[in-house]
Amino acid sequence: MGAITGCCSATVLLPSEVVKAKTQVVVGNTGASSADIYKKMMKRQGIRSLFIGFDAQIMRDMPFYAFFFGTYELNCYLFRTFVPSMPEELNFFLSGGFAGMLGWAAAMPFDVPKTNVQASWDSKVVGSYFPELIRIARERGVLALYTGLIPTIARAFPANAALFLGVEMGKNRQLGLPAPWVVWVSAGGYFPFPQGSPLDKHIGYQ
Repeated sequence: MGAITGCCSATVLLPSEVVKAKTQVVVGNTGASSADIYKKMMKRQGIRSLFIGFDAQIMRDMPFYAFFFGTYELNCYLFRTFVPSMPEELNFFLSGGFAGMLGWAAAMPFDVPKTNVQASWDSKVVGSYFPELIRIARERGVLALYTGLIPTIARAFPANAALFLGVEMGKNRQLGLPAPWVVWVSAGGYFPFPQGSPLDKHIGYQ
């Protein structure tokens, strides 16, 4: 499901990712704004310019979201199983942080060539990604695909820890449940809970 989510996310985010990649490359040299980049893109390639590197976006987002959501659920389960005394809020925070780090570690080799493809003015909608990935690996070695990994995962922990904590606590408030019960709702009822628990009135346990 995480990989499918990545495909959907890639399709929606692609236009903004292309504009961002081009803007980050040229802004230091020309002072061009995102609006200027957008106008230039429309003039050169029309609407198709917004979908440059579609295969690159898919290749980055599919592994990221697969690891991101998968490891979050796994981390929550492991903490709950092996550290039962841990408060649920801390569980959400740590699980989200580690999920973000692992997600970016898995996606990083695909992100570097993606950025190069989307920043270039000569790239295609589909077909430029794999040649760029192979070029980087041949010329600079496989480790070059992990350029920027350390600052990326360092940023990923606090950002995604706060993200999941906010989401889970928001669901908790919406359902009116105490924190220890929210995991059963978020996990679709995969974890056993006793009859007569606070979840009865919300999911109709019989």
